Amino acid sequence: MGVSRRALLVSSGSAAAGAVLASAGSAQAEETEAAEQADESTPAWGYNVPFHGVTEPGPEDGYISMSFTIDLMPGPPEKDVTALEVANAINELLTSRGWPAIRFYGNVPKALN
Repeated sequence: MGVSRRALLVSSGSAAAGAVLASAGSAQAEETEAAEQADESTPAWGYNVPFHGVTEPGPEDGYISMSFTIDLMPGPPEKDVTALEVANAINELLTSRGWPAIRFYGNVPKALN
């Protein structure tokens, strides 16, 4: 915004000036909220990040511990393999065999899946 709050209030002193200021603050708050939501939904995992997870003990008190790392050289986007896709494929195999799904963790304090 090109006009300072003080200049706007001093020059007009009207309710319109307050409305302009309020709308500018509201727009900025919405932008900040949208950026925070984007950060939460897409953590910066990057490549060559190790992921690890463990199943909860099953009826026979067994468990499975799994780790994986994807080291992907940049190429065509349609050939990308994401860590989430690998985690989902592993969990599909595990659940088809009667194991609970694994929650994988990497280099940020948020679960991958």
